[in-house]
Amino acid sequence: MRGLVVVSLLAFAACASEPVVEAPESETRAIGPDATDAEIMEHLYEAELEQTATDALTTHFPDLTRERAYAIQKLRLTHREQTSRRIGWKIGWSRQAEPDEVLDPVVGHVMEDRLFPEDEPLSTQHFVNGSTGAEAEVVFYINKDLPGPMVSAEDVAAAVESVGAAMEFVSGRLTMPHEREHAIADNVYGAGVVLGDERFQLDDVDFAAETGQVEVNGEIIEQGPATSIMGSDPFAALVWIANELPKWGMQLRAGDFVVTGTVCVPPPVKAGDHARVIFTNLGTVSVDFVE
Repeated sequence: MRGLVVVSLLAFAACASEPVVEAPESETRAIGPDATDAEIMEHLYEAELEQTATDALTTHFPDLTRERAYAIQKLRLTHREQTSRRIGWKIGWSRQAEPDEVLDPVVGHVMEDRLFPEDEPLSTQHFVNGSTGAEAEVVFYINKDLPGPMVSAEDVAAAVESVGAAMEFVSGRLTMPHEREHAIADNVYGAGVVLGDERFQLDDVDFAAETGQVEVNGEIIEQGPATSIMGSDPFAALVWIANELPKWGMQLRAGDFVVTGTVCVPPPVKAGDHARVIFTNLGTVSVDFVE
């Protein structure tokens, strides 16, 4: 069921909730209700480059379909592949905060130039208004192609090279309120990811025993169980994306990684902050944020 998503500033994440954004001044070329998919893609990409927010989609395309949203995202991926390489996928809205919540997850892509090293300070120039949310996520590394469209859990498990921890970032480039389809067109707010060094075999991971915490400046701010992902575990999210991507003409390939969604509401971070994601057994990821 589609609907408007209205949240607070603290709920700053694509897969838990959406950031409320006040749009800075922008040089992004305006678009109108007759804009083509390519023009919409270029408008959104310019907003990403400038780190400004836009209300063009909600103003001119309030009833954007999921089919068109993913078509725009695919155009964006093709455009981005002229200067970078797609290396992974991200899942948004995969966390089931309440037992009766109906999930409607979505997919975005991760480019190589948005994979940030853990041992280097991360500039907040990558985020609208210089702020983002630190998301605690489980990441899977894939070593076999999974073309779909009907991929079994056994097939997915056989394609998992390893499992680890990640910290993902989103940037609120869409003004509120807006639909989930608008977020899909904007690549689910993707702004970057840092991957942890430690990796584990799937058979050695007990997701029921995993909790993710986010620590900011030495204080644990948020935490949540890995079982909140898809109301089951992050592996269920991996099976879901293996079967979802072929619907939109994409697929998981050997060498990909998949970040499966934040396990808790991600606390906001800004320049001068030190954030750390801590999982029970999957390791940690630490990031220093600078101007």
